[in-house]
Amino acid sequence: MTVPAGAPAPAAHRHKPRGTKNPGGYNQGLNPDRPSDGPVSGDRLESWKEIAAYLSRSERTVRRWEEKEGLPVHRLPHDKRSSVYAYPRELDAWRESRAQLLAAEPSVPGAPALNASTPPRRTGRWRAAAVVLVLAVSVAGVSLISRRDQSPPAPHPEALRAFQRARFADNAGRVQIQTGIRYLQEAIRHDPSFAAAWSGLATAHVALSWFAEVPARDTVEEAKKEAQRALQLDPTNGAPWRVMAFASHYVDWDHAAAEAQFRKALALSPADIATLSWFAEFLIDMKRFDEAFVYARKAQEVAPRWLEPMTVSGNIHLFSGNHELAIADYQRVLESEPSYGLANHFLGRAYLARRQHDKAIERLRKSNDLLGQVPFSVGDLGYALAVSGQRAEAERLLASAIAKREQAYFPAFPIAQIQLGLGRPDAALDWLERAADERHMGYYMPSVDPHYESARSHPRFRAILRRINLQ
Repeated sequence: MTVPAGAPAPAAHRHKPRGTKNPGGYNQGLNPDRPSDGPVSGDRLESWKEIAAYLSRSERTVRRWEEKEGLPVHRLPHDKRSSVYAYPRELDAWRESRAQLLAAEPSVPGAPALNASTPPRRTGRWRAAAVVLVLAVSVAGVSLISRRDQSPPAPHPEALRAFQRARFADNAGRVQIQTGIRYLQEAIRHDPSFAAAWSGLATAHVALSWFAEVPARDTVEEAKKEAQRALQLDPTNGAPWRVMAFASHYVDWDHAAAEAQFRKALALSPADIATLSWFAEFLIDMKRFDEAFVYARKAQEVAPRWLEPMTVSGNIHLFSGNHELAIADYQRVLESEPSYGLANHFLGRAYLARRQHDKAIERLRKSNDLLGQVPFSVGDLGYALAVSGQRAEAERLLASAIAKREQAYFPAFPIAQIQLGLGRPDAALDWLERAADERHMGYYMPSVDPHYESARSHPRFRAILRRINLQ
């Protein structure tokens, strides 16, 4: 779901950054509750020159707008510098929110007039931005001000300005998400009735839970309050319902309520790709793989270039035992964006499932760096090192995780995973019980995660599954 770092998105990526999974490197796009967040259909503008031509302004002007006015320009990092790109639909949404600014700026003589019907230029091959988890944190290509009959009032201009700058999933590391939270809080200070800012803040707090600086239940509790406030202000928006569904599933373990809330979100916003992707991941946890495919495919149909639901499709194959199909899905994602953290991560897990240990470790090391060494990437790397025979390094990762926990907060679930890889089921179950106490069980639930295969018959493991209502 659209949530942590490195990229994600994210983050990423659940969001969990799951979208929100979107820990460090797994999401592409912006705040899921911003206008036209994330990849959208249509061609991509691949340079400042093309962006300036599309907006009928000089390159100097559009660069200033990006810096000062929140013009939605994305960047792909390279070794020494980054390249930029933008989506016409995002520019159109921004243009609508900046009508007075555009009227005050002279257009470039001879350039085509900018209007909603201006066709985008045909551009070169699309590449997704590396973003988490999550994460997602996740992205929805929708306009900021809904055109429903019951649309909320236009926000205060300064609130809108801050909201436009809350790009916490554009490169959703810890700093980006925290910066996004500050901008969203600023937007709410300017306009406490700004429903979309409350919804975006809820999504950001879901994404932040994957960095494990405070217990996930604390950040998710904040997210629930913010989502409830968003619903009070705008009951026609589905995005807050997906945040509520995330909390019900991953923290409260009320899976029936979570499903009802996901369906409520989709009833209100049927084309919200974040909700479609998060719901697919929920269905993976519930081992309802055929249904999960339906929603992952719908997300891809709405946003064919968004990498998270493409990765989720691979995860469905992975957790249902179709490793070759999973690998093919991840490789297609990485052809578009080689530094996409989540696809690297789960490709490593697919290689591990096939006992191709060298390939698995290579990918998991890379993804751990891309994702920013978030707990789930640390746990999976440690587990893989242990089962592949690199026990000394696995022990070092285990000791580091325990030391982090003694110094501050660090979740228990990755420690459980490493202990299991080292062949210590009793110690692993001790830590998994602590993970249940903390209400943070991992990127995917133990009920579906193959890491726990060796423990499935253990009475304590079955008791944990009963506790989290996933027998």
